[in-house]
Amino acid sequence: MSNFIKELPDEVMNVLAISDFYQLLSISLRLPDNDLAKGMLDGSYGQDAVNILEELHCNEEEIAQVKKLFEQLATDKDKVTPYLIEMRREYTRLFDDPKKPALGIYETVFLHNPEEEKEGVMLFMSPAALDAERCYKEAGVGLVKETAEPADHMATELEFMMYLYGKKGQALQKGNEEELDLLKKQINEFKELHLHKWALDFFKKLQSEAKLLPYQGIAQLGIVGLEKIL
Repeated sequence: MSNFIKELPDEVMNVLAISDFYQLLSISLRLPDNDLAKGMLDGSYGQDAVNILEELHCNEEEIAQVKKLFEQLATDKDKVTPYLIEMRREYTRLFDDPKKPALGIYETVFLHNPEEEKEGVMLFMSPAALDAERCYKEAGVGLVKETAEPADHMATELEFMMYLYGKKGQALQKGNEEELDLLKKQINEFKELHLHKWALDFFKKLQSEAKLLPYQGIAQLGIVGLEKIL
């Protein structure tokens, strides 16, 4: 943590820590890249996770559990490439298996009840995805259309919260009450309409389904942090 951050008022520090938490979680739920694998193995990811949970004043015993999980990953840093391959296999099994992923990484899929499905209605054109995109647009955030990814991907929803809390931190520092009121409204609306419905359950299910240590750690990180701030 920089000296600048340490000198900020407690409310601003807390808001920025929440933004950092959502950012770390969102990165964790994209297809793993070399930086993520390296961070897992050299301990920097685990240290960031612990630091953020401490800044959020989470339960000390739960923070210790998260720390212990990631400490078990410390290993030969030259093994990044084979470990990345292993992480990508686990990511595919968990979220992206073409036949049946272990759990849905899209809000619509995660909450989907086949008995309620209407004939001819595509899951990815769901009200949840469309409403999430509406929230993004109203906040001035646009999706990258080239990816053709539905707006209710868990990582995308987390990135949106990262953005809103980052903007809230800036508004607090400027004392911009009008912008603060708008951001509080946008945050509360998105929580109520989306994250409250599935975020915590998603990470609890990830905890039960994950077979690879990094994703067990990510699940525990998500549970501890979300139980504190959501």
